[in-house]
Amino acid sequence: MSTATVDKTAQDRPVMVVGDRFEAFLAQPGTIGVSALLKSLHGEHGEHDEGPPRITVGQGLTGEQIAELNRLADEGRCVLAAQGRAPEPVGRAVTHKAHDKNVLIGDIEQAGADRYRAALVLDERVEVLEDHLTGLHIPAVTLLEAARQTWTAVTERFLIAAEPATRFVIAHVNSMFLNFVFPLPAHLEYRLVRHDEGPVGHVIGCTVEIHQAGRVAARFEAEIRVIPEVFAAKQEVMAARQTLREATALEPVAPAVGA
Repeated sequence: MSTATVDKTAQDRPVMVVGDRFEAFLAQPGTIGVSALLKSLHGEHGEHDEGPPRITVGQGLTGEQIAELNRLADEGRCVLAAQGRAPEPVGRAVTHKAHDKNVLIGDIEQAGADRYRAALVLDERVEVLEDHLTGLHIPAVTLLEAARQTWTAVTERFLIAAEPATRFVIAHVNSMFLNFVFPLPAHLEYRLVRHDEGPVGHVIGCTVEIHQAGRVAARFEAEIRVIPEVFAAKQEVMAARQTLREATALEPVAPAVGA
């Protein structure tokens, strides 16, 4: 559709709204940029015989734009097809991010024993996207960050106590990219594989999959260590000092003056 107004002649086909930065994807039929959509919805008044436009929310919208679409849906200005309400970003504290725009997932839901689920909620301004966007798909590094936020949020919400303060250390990550992920609805599924608690924290193994259009698009197998902050800080300082000593010892010796 890719126009500045919502086509009301095709009410049986919801229009897909995506972030304005996905210009290449917006060339596809049946899509509209979020700015054009909001302008169209704000300019429409009164009742329409054909009813409000049906919208499916894809990726790239900011948190504010998602909230605005949900408000307009509550007022009857549009219908959020299939979703009912567009998923909003989870609180940034559980993803260990400092800025709202860098949160990539929605609220975590428990989907079964040791299983959790979250919507992909990609803000087009996110740090891992703002300097790298080519073609139609979402870059792999962005998907890896979404997986990291998922296992971090699950750990914070469901697997460890709030106190004492902790730090997360990645032991290893295996990544598999199976299909392109486009700026369309998608979700992440987390499965807990291992959880061992010892005297210096937790060791947690998990698998995170990204699903889109009924397919697994990416899979991440990770092991992380959750360490009390006091202990982790001491370890880091000791490691930094040792590495500094070793790096300095490798510096070439300057020749003596006059040699």
